[in-house]
Amino acid sequence: MTWVVFGVAVVAVLGLMIAAGTRLLRSSRRGVSSGIGDGLGSFIDVFDPGNARAARELKEQDNIGHVVPSPDGDRPREVDLRAGRITIRRPTS
Repeated sequence: MTWVVFGVAVVAVLGLMIAAGTRLLRSSRRGVSSGIGDGLGSFIDVFDPGNARAARELKEQDNIGHVVPSPDGDRPREVDLRAGRITIRRPTS
């Protein structure tokens, strides 16, 4: 009977420790994650490198600017696919 009580107590303590650790890792103040979560975040590179690479790529996509045509419509090169040629104009200065 002592072993059963001891086993239940150990399982309960481990459950509380896991719940507290998960809460600590997920808690954040003003959008800043805890230091423990940031420190353990590098383990994803070891256990799931594809997912880590994809997450870094998604973060880099936020910094990419959009290509906007020039307002005057001046194109320095023209591509004619039917004739198979590219015309590049020299810059005027």
